[in-house]
Amino acid sequence: MVDIASFFRLIQSPQNEVVKQIKIHLEGGSKSAKLRKESGQACIEGIHLVDAWIRSFRLKEIKTIVTSLEDIHHPEISATLQYLIAQCQDHDLDFPDLIMIEDQMKSSVSSVVNGPYLVALIDMPKTVIQLEEQINTVVLDAIQDSGNVGTILRTALAAGYKRILCTVGTASIWSSKVLRAAMGAHLFLEIVEMVDSQTLIERTLQPIYATAVDASAKNLYQLGDFLLDSHTFVFGNEGQGVSPIFLDRSTKIFIPQEAGVESLNVSAAAAICLFEARRIRHGAN
Repeated sequence: MVDIASFFRLIQSPQNEVVKQIKIHLEGGSKSAKLRKESGQACIEGIHLVDAWIRSFRLKEIKTIVTSLEDIHHPEISATLQYLIAQCQDHDLDFPDLIMIEDQMKSSVSSVVNGPYLVALIDMPKTVIQLEEQINTVVLDAIQDSGNVGTILRTALAAGYKRILCTVGTASIWSSKVLRAAMGAHLFLEIVEMVDSQTLIERTLQPIYATAVDASAKNLYQLGDFLLDSHTFVFGNEGQGVSPIFLDRSTKIFIPQEAGVESLNVSAAAAICLFEARRIRHGAN
């Protein structure tokens, strides 16, 4: 078995530039957004996410991997790193910068209270799409909560929607919180941020369905075979809902529910709509 630690360099100072960058990424907020923009990198945290990136033939995107002196010997981390090293050697790939930190430094560069420490810095992919292409699409219209955004990404993938377009005001897709909530869905989705709503509407050549609390909205469950054709679902801001620019140019839909109940959380509404469409496409399968 390969001596994993021999491939790593030890960092003992919390003032190390990589350590400081990871801390900013995981703290979130405007500083992390600025860092992502300047560096073109995002931070993924935890065994599940790092292992998923390594095993999804995305090794070239991984630029740095950090663990601790103690956790490098954790069975799952060890197996992940063994696989990484073998893949790099077998395919003659450049190794990421492999770093170990002192165990007492973990708490300052982690958002996980308990559990083994494994973090990676990855290059964010640059996705270019043709808005005119007819493919089932999900639009996130200024959804601000990172948990909601990540949950919708994971749900969309499970329901068979591979294209995600995010309008201005949507929580950053590549923030650490969204990445954790999406549980690896980023790996299999085409995602574009900062999409101009007017441009999207003008260039989209397929039906657009937007959730709305409106007397003129159609019952989701009456769309039926219309959902067999390529379409776009739009889900809106937690407080304001879908913006008027979409509502004015789309088929408005509602999800029937018991009277007197507050409207559904946007991620719950998205799950219902996307899986209703999947049911129409696939029947009981």
